[in-house]
Amino acid sequence: MKYILMTLILALCSLAGRSYADGCGVKVTYPGQGAGKVIFDGAVHLSKGIPCDRCHEGQGFNFALFEKKRGSTIMSMKKMENGRSCGYCHDGKKSFSVADMTACSRCHQK
Repeated sequence: MKYILMTLILALCSLAGRSYADGCGVKVTYPGQGAGKVIFDGAVHLSKGIPCDRCHEGQGFNFALFEKKRGSTIMSMKKMENGRSCGYCHDGKKSFSVADMTACSRCHQK
């Protein structure tokens, strides 16, 4: 199973014009304040057909949701609830909502 997942990640990265070495499909950890740290798993998004450049270069939108440089995008629940960053897709229509209090543990880990 692990081999299949890695093969899928590499294939999706190459379709997105990225190599795995460039960071495609990596895990990124955010502090998450008092709710617990947040671990963004790029491999999960890739496995759902969402390549890195869709959010980082605005390929799927009119603008980039996230800067490429680590730490340059300021995250907050309020911004997400207003459709910024993760909240652009995690709106309860495209994917689970960042405002859904029953879904907190899908991102936040204590």
